Amino acid sequence: MKNMSNEQFEHEINIISNLKEVGAPNFFYTRLKARMEKENLSNELANPLKPILVICALTLFLFINSLLLKNDSNIVNTNSSQEMEAFAASYDQTISN
Repeated sequence: MKNMSNEQFEHEINIISNLKEVGAPNFFYTRLKARMEKENLSNELANPLKPILVICALTLFLFINSLLLKNDSNIVNTNSSQEMEAFAASYDQTISN
């Protein structure tokens, strides 16, 4: 630290002690408190619902996906052998069982 003389030190202490306290407007704290309560309330409501919605959406997605895959496998199995032979013949191929 810089060495100061007692006069300089006393002068700076007097300046600091003569400073006046600055206050906030009356409505500042009420608005701040209301904003903080609003954020807390919205966080409490939003967080528990998110995992539930994600789990439900994924379950629904898996259920629909399994139904579609089951229907696709039935379509492939229902093709007749004549259609398969016609398809193979169009590419000059033969089907052997």
